Order: sequence, then C-alpha cells, then structure tokens
Amino acid sequence: MASIVKGYDKPPYYINIVIGGDKGFQGAMPYTPEILDFMVKCLPPQSIWCVSGIGPAQLPATTQALLLGGHVLVGLEDNHYYARGVKADNLMLVERQVRIMAEMGFEPMSAAETRDYMGLKAI
Repeated sequence: MASIVKGYDKPPYYINIVIGGDKGFQGAMPYTPEILDFMVKCLPPQSIWCVSGIGPAQLPATTQALLLGGHVLVGLEDNHYYARGVKADNLMLVERQVRIMAEMGFEPMSAAETRDYMGLKAI
C-alpha cells in the first residue's frame, strides 16, 4: 500500500492472493473462507485480483474467489493432486475449473481478452 500512497503504482492494481501454503512456507496464510474474505476486503479500490490456492486449498479457494468477484489461477505449480491420492496434470485442473465456472454462469477469458482487460500489449 505504501507504493500506492507514494504514487509509484497506478490503478488498476493487479494482485494475486496466494493462500494455503502455510504447511510449506513460514508466514504463509492458511486457507479458510474467513481469511480469504478478509484479504479481499483489504484490497485497495480499483484492484484486479486473482487467487492461487496451494495444494488442497486450490479448489475451495478458487471457487470462493469466483463467488467474491475475483479471478483464478490453477495448475501444477500450485497443486499436484486432482483429489486425495489422484495425481493431476494441468489439463485436469484447468478443465475442472472451467466446468465449475460454467456451472456458475462464468466463461473464461481468452488470452487476448485477458491482455486487453489488464491493459497489456498484444503479442
């Protein structure tokens, strides 16, 4: 927030909330619905935010992020399992997230739509 107050950062602010890594990283926050809700409420106005849930937190944290109006990031970099004892691959994790989004009435953005939304140059 200091960089925002000092004028170094301009809106929109892109923030990725990484949650659920408390078992592997000192000082990391565990995932609970209350903790994620509190973190989102603390974001500065004009934030574009995303949730990355670590390990078993990935599914509930990303689903809650959608309910709260955020975006999600899923993949093997954060979670190696589809379910308890079932190894995942990226396709499995992404397809599950897309199914959940569809059930909730959401559609994922294309890469071009995402770049435009975030004000990034086309590649």
